[in-house]
Amino acid sequence: MENNKEFIRNVDWLLQNDEFIKWRLFNSKELEDYWKEFIEDKPYMENALEEAILQFNKIKINYYQISDIEKKQIFSNISNKIKQFKLRRLILKVSYTAAVILIGFISIFIVREYNHTEKQKNQISSNMIVGQSLPEEEAYILSDGIKFKLKDKSHVGLINNGTAIITNSDNSTKMLALSTVAMNRLVVPYGKRANLTLSDGTVIWLNSGTQLDFPSEFVDNTREIFVNGEVFIEVKKDLNMPFIVHAGDINVTVTGTSFNLSAYLDDNMKSVVLVNGKVQVETKNNYKTDLLPNEKIEINNNSIKKEIVEISEYISWKDGLLELYSTPMSEILKKIGRYYNVQFEKSELITLNNETFTGKLFLSNSLDSVMTSISTLSSTEYLRDGNNIYIIKKEMPMK
Repeated sequence: MENNKEFIRNVDWLLQNDEFIKWRLFNSKELEDYWKEFIEDKPYMENALEEAILQFNKIKINYYQISDIEKKQIFSNISNKIKQFKLRRLILKVSYTAAVILIGFISIFIVREYNHTEKQKNQISSNMIVGQSLPEEEAYILSDGIKFKLKDKSHVGLINNGTAIITNSDNSTKMLALSTVAMNRLVVPYGKRANLTLSDGTVIWLNSGTQLDFPSEFVDNTREIFVNGEVFIEVKKDLNMPFIVHAGDINVTVTGTSFNLSAYLDDNMKSVVLVNGKVQVETKNNYKTDLLPNEKIEINNNSIKKEIVEISEYISWKDGLLELYSTPMSEILKKIGRYYNVQFEKSELITLNNETFTGKLFLSNSLDSVMTSISTLSSTEYLRDGNNIYIIKKEMPMK
């Protein structure tokens, strides 16, 4: 028979385990399958699991069992309690080998707490990331003070005399008359994408949360646009007419090339990654440098870093993919947050944000599908309750 101390320790671990508690409170086929596989992988835990189930079924909170209605109420109130990190303490007493087992306050499920201390609250928060899905917004073009709404993933094509042809994802089209004097503005909010073909044939893919100012036609001897956000650009070659992208504190000058530019105003880090051709990058401090294919320049306040990179990691978003190469969780969620309009916690206490992962994510239309893929890739648990999203690091017992 297994060592009694080890048996007690394993039962104790299960009674404090978030996954176990969720299973006993919010049962589902997914959870049943999870614990079935758990025992198949760790058969030595079977007796402890049976005992933990027996003891958990004896638990009474405030001397009465949790009803289904109360379970739903607990679940619906989780997000507010998590965000404030002020979690109501519940004490559960169980008689087990003449000992008292305390199962603590409510977190995403009912999470243990033996001592109500800041250290333990920080430990819980460090293994959990909380996000919120934000209200949907529409993409649009602003021209001469008039707003023209666009559907998601629309293509805007500029032809002669300031005319734009809008092609939607269902291949329906419409024509717009844009200003031929002032700049026009294409706004793509978080959660949306679009692309634009300029009058010279240059093609621009706009990632979520991007604003682009552009003329309906280029005149004089230069082609200039203004960007706040992230774009991938295939510039139509014209040696006599340089193409200049203004993005806050940096300017990118090319004649004909393909490159990715990330320059969100709310992000200190700006970057340019060159696919082919040649570009010149200039900063506000008059620093200038040329990039060659597969090179990336990263500008973070006054810090400048230039290196050779795997370009697919930076341009795959335009094809509905995220390619990850030892990418920190914080960076993955930043991209996912912009792509699907989800705001994730950024607390420095969250150690899970610093863990790195390698793989590919297919950016489907389903946020749940993508988050499930992330949880598989990162060995975390993904849970969604309405607009609230939770990512929890899994813990496994030691034999």
